[in-house]
Amino acid sequence: MFVDAVPRGREILGGVRLPDADVDHAALTDDVRQLKQVGAGGLEFVPFYNYGFGGPHLNQSDVYGFGKPAFVDVFRTALEAAKANGLIMDFGLGASQGQGVPAEPLTPGLAMQLVYGKTTIKGGEKFQGDLPAAEIDWNEELGFVQPQEKFGGNHLVGVSAGAVKYANQSSSAVALIEESLVDLSANVSDGRLTWQAPTDHDEYVLFAIYERYTNQRSAAGIPSDVIANGSWVTDHFSAAGAKLVSQFWEQNILSSEIRELLEAVGQHSWEDSMEIQASLYWSPDFIEKFKTGRGYDPVKYLPLMFDKSTSFMSHGAPYNTTYYLEGAVDPAQAKYLQDYRLTLNQGYMEYLQALGEWANSLDLSHSCQVAYNLPVDMLAAIPSVAGPELESLAFTNIDEMLQFTGPAHLARRNVISTEIGAVQSGAYSQSLPSLLRLFNQAFAGGVNLMVIHGMPYGGEQPETTWPGYTPFQYVYSEIWGPKQPAWKYMSEMMNYTARNQHILQLGIAKRDLAFYMYKDPYSTTVAHNGTNLRANGFSYDYLSPANFASENATVKGGLLDPTGSGYRALVFDQQQFISPEASTKLVELANAGLPIVVVGSLPNTTIGSVGQDVVSEAIAELESAGHANLKYISSPDSLVQALQELSVKPRVQTSPASFAQTLHTTWRADAASNYVFLYNDGPAATFNVGVEASSDLVPSKLDAWTGTQEPVAIYGRSEGRVSLSVSLRQGQTAIFAFNPAAEPRDHITASSENVAGASYGPDGKMSLVVTDGAAGSVTLSNGSTHQIPALTNGTNATLPSVEVGPWNLTLESWVPGPDATKSASAKQVLDLGSQNALVPWSQIPAAQNVSGVGIYTATFTQPAVDQLSSDDVVTVVDFGPILNTIRAWVNDEQLPSVDMSAAQVDISRYVVPGQNSMRVEVTSTLFNAVKARVDGVENFGLGPNVPQFYTAVDWQEYGLVGPVRVMAFRKTIYKKIETFGGCLKIVSNQATKCSSSFSLLLMLTNRDKLQNRVAQDGKVLPSRRAQLVRNQG
Repeated sequence: MFVDAVPRGREILGGVRLPDADVDHAALTDDVRQLKQVGAGGLEFVPFYNYGFGGPHLNQSDVYGFGKPAFVDVFRTALEAAKANGLIMDFGLGASQGQGVPAEPLTPGLAMQLVYGKTTIKGGEKFQGDLPAAEIDWNEELGFVQPQEKFGGNHLVGVSAGAVKYANQSSSAVALIEESLVDLSANVSDGRLTWQAPTDHDEYVLFAIYERYTNQRSAAGIPSDVIANGSWVTDHFSAAGAKLVSQFWEQNILSSEIRELLEAVGQHSWEDSMEIQASLYWSPDFIEKFKTGRGYDPVKYLPLMFDKSTSFMSHGAPYNTTYYLEGAVDPAQAKYLQDYRLTLNQGYMEYLQALGEWANSLDLSHSCQVAYNLPVDMLAAIPSVAGPELESLAFTNIDEMLQFTGPAHLARRNVISTEIGAVQSGAYSQSLPSLLRLFNQAFAGGVNLMVIHGMPYGGEQPETTWPGYTPFQYVYSEIWGPKQPAWKYMSEMMNYTARNQHILQLGIAKRDLAFYMYKDPYSTTVAHNGTNLRANGFSYDYLSPANFASENATVKGGLLDPTGSGYRALVFDQQQFISPEASTKLVELANAGLPIVVVGSLPNTTIGSVGQDVVSEAIAELESAGHANLKYISSPDSLVQALQELSVKPRVQTSPASFAQTLHTTWRADAASNYVFLYNDGPAATFNVGVEASSDLVPSKLDAWTGTQEPVAIYGRSEGRVSLSVSLRQGQTAIFAFNPAAEPRDHITASSENVAGASYGPDGKMSLVVTDGAAGSVTLSNGSTHQIPALTNGTNATLPSVEVGPWNLTLESWVPGPDATKSASAKQVLDLGSQNALVPWSQIPAAQNVSGVGIYTATFTQPAVDQLSSDDVVTVVDFGPILNTIRAWVNDEQLPSVDMSAAQVDISRYVVPGQNSMRVEVTSTLFNAVKARVDGVENFGLGPNVPQFYTAVDWQEYGLVGPVRVMAFRKTIYKKIETFGGCLKIVSNQATKCSSSFSLLLMLTNRDKLQNRVAQDGKVLPSRRAQLVRNQG
């Protein structure tokens, strides 16, 4: 049952984020219990240690530091709590971001870097003396990462020189002449060099290049012992760094008891985004890796590597002068820098593989945010991780996510996670609808596991006021947990998310197109806006040249990766670079019949300095082969037409194009069924959706909010596709399953405009719902037409609706308690009485700065329809926009979960003729309450880092803002259907001489054809169809 999918679509919260090991174990246990109660499937255990900078217990690191017995006890408590609550648990590999462990400084396996010293020599001049000293003070990017500590020695790697061709006015960019570059390492003796500069150029630069430890902490400490001294960033570009991490865990944390608990509830070891700096990323075996992989000694080219493109987050060049080769069009893609990054990537993948092997030895797997912030090829590295993860803070666009998920799909990484929800907008500011939008965009981007950022430890902390421990010093969202008014109302959204995850983790992701993309160093930028593709239903991924080496990169039946994603075409969009191996593979794919579309020309430049002959030969062969499956176009605007000319069709066709360009389609397939997930990222619209489906498959609609699954009764079938009409509001999703039919039955293929929905009753027979009093008709798949009689009071009779109100409003205001150093909120009840109009609380003078829970009560009369009994009326409530959370009751019976994107609910089973009562509970964020007290809140003795997040913005809008409208639709309970010469006449009671009959038990499953009948002015528009939300039958 889809309703039971929640535990299988496990949802992990991005916590518990601990300040350090000095925490109350009972409070930690309660945090885990709270996660279970709200509907989480697991947790991520993050020893945060105040972002590695230490908190008020820094001087007690000898007791509470990462890896100390106190930490092991806390880790055990978290594991035990997870086990007791039936949750799974991931754990950070180290303090803060998990990028280091305690170790003796200068220990092999810790992070290293290259630095250099330099001097200038005039042409013909003789240099004789000590080598230039290393310049270890370089341009670090500080602020949110630890600075490097300047101890330890410098080990000479090599000495080189090159002639200067020209320099810009500030000398920040200096061009060197490639032919002049020389490796002088063999001329060095005891740190001294004798060298005569040639006379053929005016000026030379002499470089002495050294390796040294970065000495960057990932967590601060005190120097009483090795563990108390904090954690040091490990080498991320060799297996040695991974081994140092695993050794620390084996020796200090993994007791037999911990191992047993990890076996019971553990899932992943985990590393966060890599906030590690280096003047030039390095490892001790880099030279040998480079020689083996690239085929030459890199020493004379090393000064070119100190480039902005090889820096942390591509922030900037480490030194004030950057050297490059004359004539370079794009210095960042110079061949020697590409060779450097290829080698760096190789070392990084060795690091990932070593961590994965260690995790496997514990019956776990490894997860990390692959390549995040580093100058490497993310797409190449993703297959090296069992649990690849991205982060919504950096991946802000669906196209960017597809660049991540494509390599994961090809590598059969079925679960792809995202650390989701971090927004730099101030803590306590994130609403549930805004978080939900991030979820839905991630689903559309191929991600299928949400790791929510985050839940802090809920116990008390020193020098911390209400509302309690707030990581990131009030800068980032979000602080989920019981301190949020919405917390106990989050289970509906958690269940919605888990059900979507369950579907999106089934089987295999099927995609229509693969875009070839070389992006090294990787940066999160949109590569293709995709509007023209989405307008026609095409889905797509990205693959890098390194991904072509996958064993799954084969072609059969015109499909790339036929047993996996089944890409129907490969697209090159103005790409320049390709590896020798990928160019050879490309010829193989084309020869096998894979449709290929090239925007511009094929890439014809090798990546790095070797293999150009292979690339040139392969591309020339491909261009001269005359393949009918290879098509060139001059603009991406012609891509859809080119695909059509190659007979490449999407699995899901969509229209109209003007709306469908914001409709994202995702396809999953398992052995028995196909599933289509739709997400509308644009304005509300009705879409025509044509899904490939064999004749034995019939559609069902899955409601992720309620867990119901109902067969679709209105659809067309032609040319191997099932056609559906799907209405989605902005941000709304839908899931359709295509399964073999349990038994043959007719369905509606066409209907009059006023037929809003149809469904099958428990006995398999069909019912209809009509939006007005006019006559109508439906046509069945057996060719028969059914006439629907009009109500006798007029063929265009408008059905009634009422606006609910006035409302009585009671607010539960969350404020600091008598002791402001305690995190718990006091709940003050404000009785605001009758509200004639529904407005945000910020517009109510007595509630402007209130955060908390709003309780609205009102009565209404069920809309009555002349000639129809109340049993023959469908009653629907529309709550209007949802600002945070909502729960509602009619006549003291709680309604099912409300879709936050389309807050309409069928309340037919809850209303009675005449007067009815309605109760609505809504919640707010805690933002307004914090904003009102921003000058007094503190975390570890300090106020918010960016108080402007609170002082420079207006009050957030909270509450039920409506209008809340109750609407009526026709639901005549037809008992029999009588056939007269192929035309079925629907009659309301008994009919004689019926050739067939079925009862119409209304189940509102087909909301997609129903349009909102309420105009902005609140009047009922008879010419438009009403939109209903879901089956409540």
